[in-house]
Amino acid sequence: MGGGQHRAGERRPYPQRVYRCHFFLELSDEQCLRRLRFRKEVLWELGNVLRQDLEPHTRLRTALTIETKVTTALNFYVTGSFQSATADIANITLFSVHRSIRQVTDALYRRRVDYISFPKTRDKQVERQPGFAHIAGFPRVQRAIDCTHVGLRAPHHHPEIFVNRKGSHSLNVQLVCDHQCRILAVGARYPGSSHESFILRQASVPTVFTGPNQDCGWLLGDKGYPLSTWLLTPLRNPRTATQHAYHDAHSGTRCIIEHCIGILKQSGTSREHNTEVSDGIELRLH
Repeated sequence: MGGGQHRAGERRPYPQRVYRCHFFLELSDEQCLRRLRFRKEVLWELGNVLRQDLEPHTRLRTALTIETKVTTALNFYVTGSFQSATADIANITLFSVHRSIRQVTDALYRRRVDYISFPKTRDKQVERQPGFAHIAGFPRVQRAIDCTHVGLRAPHHHPEIFVNRKGSHSLNVQLVCDHQCRILAVGARYPGSSHESFILRQASVPTVFTGPNQDCGWLLGDKGYPLSTWLLTPLRNPRTATQHAYHDAHSGTRCIIEHCIGILKQSGTSREHNTEVSDGIELRLH
């Protein structure tokens, strides 16, 4: 008994946890853009939107702040690495990193209905047609579609299906945008080996043009998509003046989706458009 009391008396106190409580607040706008891909005022707004879900439920000084959780999650979204997120916020354990990422991701997902929509009203359709026509003169265009590969580490299960045509592992992500580069739909659950036409068949996009309240106009896609009564693709070998005019107008108009993807992927520069990350589900954004 006495020996046990002696050992208890010699027990050293736990060291105080040290971490940066308001990490993104210590960064400049340029650093926020380069490391977290958003300006500081956007991070403030994001923290306020998620405040109810991320507010600590304890008064302990060791509780992670909202700013820390947001910074940790965004760091992980950008790098895909738990180690990077841990290194950026001193002395946070991998478990704390995991919990922060999970809390922020779940909070964003719970608010999807407040921000996600696929506008199909007649007013929106009327607005989009002249917007697209102004780009290269192609009439009655409603949306543009394309896929882009997003690299990832080789998964533990069936890594071979994630190998794309360039030999690296990725997701083949399908996006649909309007004439202002606003993302209207995202399909981010298909491995890199999936073909564009297959991804399109699994998506809800075709029903927008074939359902009872279908869009009045065209969807423009590249040669990886099948030609249909509502999806127009480029001509492979234009010969006549009319065919060349169609090809040029189609190419000039469809480049809006390539520009949109470029904005989505760019790093270290200002973003003029909001994007959202899909975690293996199909999102519809406006």
